[in-house]
Amino acid sequence: MNRWRKKMKRLYAVYQAHRQSGKSNMQIGLEYAARMGPHRKWAVRCMHMALRRHGVCEDLDPAGVRHPTRQGEQAMGAKDIFTGHFFVNVDDDGLWKRYQTAFPSKLETVIADAEAICRHEFRLLGDTVASMGAQIDWHIDPHSGYRWPSQLAFQLKTIRTGPDGSDVKWPWELSRMQHLPTLGKAYKLTQNERYACEMIGQITHWLDANPCPYGVNWLCAMDVAIRLVNFAWAYQFIRSSRLVSEDLQNRLAVAITQHAQFIVFHLEHSIDEGGAIVNGNHYLANIVGLLHVGLMCPELNMAPAWQQMGLRALVEEMERQVHPDGADYEASLPYHRLVLELFLAGALICRVHGIVLPPPFWDRLERMFEVLLWVTRPDGKVPQVGDADDGRLYILSDYGHWDRRDCRYLLSIGAVLFQRRDMKAWAGEFAEEAFWLLGPAGLDQFAGMAAEDARLGSKAFPDAGLYIMRQADCYLLACCGNLQVAGANAHKHNDLLSFELHFEGKPLIVDPGSYVYTRDPEWRNRFRSTRYHNTVVVDAQEQNRFAAGRLFEMSNDASVMVHQWSSCADADRLVAEHTGFDKLSDPVRHCRTFHFDKRALTWEITDVLCGQEHHRADWYFHFDPSVEIAAVAEGQWQMRNDGSTVMLVACSEIPVAFRILDEWVSLSYGCKLAAKTLHLQGDFYAVCRMVFRVYRMP
Repeated sequence: MNRWRKKMKRLYAVYQAHRQSGKSNMQIGLEYAARMGPHRKWAVRCMHMALRRHGVCEDLDPAGVRHPTRQGEQAMGAKDIFTGHFFVNVDDDGLWKRYQTAFPSKLETVIADAEAICRHEFRLLGDTVASMGAQIDWHIDPHSGYRWPSQLAFQLKTIRTGPDGSDVKWPWELSRMQHLPTLGKAYKLTQNERYACEMIGQITHWLDANPCPYGVNWLCAMDVAIRLVNFAWAYQFIRSSRLVSEDLQNRLAVAITQHAQFIVFHLEHSIDEGGAIVNGNHYLANIVGLLHVGLMCPELNMAPAWQQMGLRALVEEMERQVHPDGADYEASLPYHRLVLELFLAGALICRVHGIVLPPPFWDRLERMFEVLLWVTRPDGKVPQVGDADDGRLYILSDYGHWDRRDCRYLLSIGAVLFQRRDMKAWAGEFAEEAFWLLGPAGLDQFAGMAAEDARLGSKAFPDAGLYIMRQADCYLLACCGNLQVAGANAHKHNDLLSFELHFEGKPLIVDPGSYVYTRDPEWRNRFRSTRYHNTVVVDAQEQNRFAAGRLFEMSNDASVMVHQWSSCADADRLVAEHTGFDKLSDPVRHCRTFHFDKRALTWEITDVLCGQEHHRADWYFHFDPSVEIAAVAEGQWQMRNDGSTVMLVACSEIPVAFRILDEWVSLSYGCKLAAKTLHLQGDFYAVCRMVFRVYRMP
């Protein structure tokens, strides 16, 4: 009896640990079932019974062969489940006339992208086009050739790196089905049933090849949610096609139910060691997916529950995941774009169904747009601060070649929603994405708004630790944000007191970006390291130590203190320091001062390192790939970009050696471009002071 009690006590402790990590009882049961060794056969059968009971799993034999749909859906008959309101009425001929008038240059692009999709050619997570052949393999990474087995999803072990540098994001990204709306647009523009046939063929083939919950594409509930929403978009475009059969409608009813219930039982909660909830973009995608299907598919029995769950969590997460100043708390500007897309989609699907969200939600949503407005560079791009994996909820324009750093399509939506003329000015035009979400009425509102001077000044977002110094086409973004989110939700890099600098509208010193995640751990850690940012490294130490083998975690070693922020017509000044090197045997503090003379358009950046013993300091400045740099004198360098020449001068109290390195900058996931890096190194005792000046050549 004592042995039995001890065993049960250990099992209960393991169960509690799982629950503390945010897993549901269902998810814990599934994981135990998949690990029961010689009894796994019976455990899996019991698991299938439980999944079918909750509408998550179809009747599958051990080989994963599809059997007829479940009795509940068969009884429903051939019925269109998408009877809820949509963003726009895609069956309205007037909508397409307005579209062709407003976006004449997009027509050829849509057809070209659709043709590439019909040839099964995809450019995902890199600049190489992958040809998937006559029959798409939904489980393969075409670049490495590795194929994930069609096993029960919870039995798959190599989901992160896989062998031979494979990237699990490839099958995940393709199976998000974000290419289907492009096929749908091509069908509506041409009335060519070939595009509808291709879309239906891909959907049915995916369902055959990925029975729930088998295969790599059922590992991440976020991807399940994004796929669910894109299935809804796809069906809206082809619902009037003669190729939409009763079988397809029934299969979609089953698939939509499975996807939604799978999300319910695999919500990606996160709880830190102190018990605080730290949900991130994955959980937000989960609940936005549930909200979409709950409102758009009222014919399904579980729709009211999905709607209620999604609506409540949407409002809660806005307060939890977004700082009062409007910045996403995961400390990444590319992820800010993704999170803004998710909240925006949830808000708009509520609006078209007449659901009133509380005013604080809309107020913070507007502030999210403001962050995007102010961090946008003079060239219209957003700095790649923090992690970046090109994540989107849906891609409604330029599927094959959208610019990963251009977020102005969102500003055109914000301009209409909040009647912001400054956002209209920076958006430049009403984006195609805005048309599909706001319709012709949004286009008319945008056109009717008065234009406003597009000039922006300097701005601080203290909760996020982002400080923008701007005058005309000169721009600097300083990063002073703390590591806000613990564990797997951390998308921050070691970029404390780093910065981006643009002169006369041209990028000079930039954040190198992210490049890859799990495909190559060495490159992953390189791009998020301290030395891959425009800051100082002391004694070869990271500001925040990396957790061994955990590519999305780092120790919360460093905190930032902003001592001064001031901005006036003549000058901006920011003084901040961080504690990232306090962990050294002889602690060193790094204090950096940014001073911007707006009259002379000159920056002065002063670093002070304070310790008590001997140390080595390394400064790094990473240049945009378009920049040429050359030394012209001791401690002086010329930076050239498209005819503009800017000087960088270093003044030091200690001897400093310098090198110009050949390194890399990543503008999107999976891509890296050759770029120059200036590296300065010097040894100091106790205190070191270094001053950098940036100014235009006389």
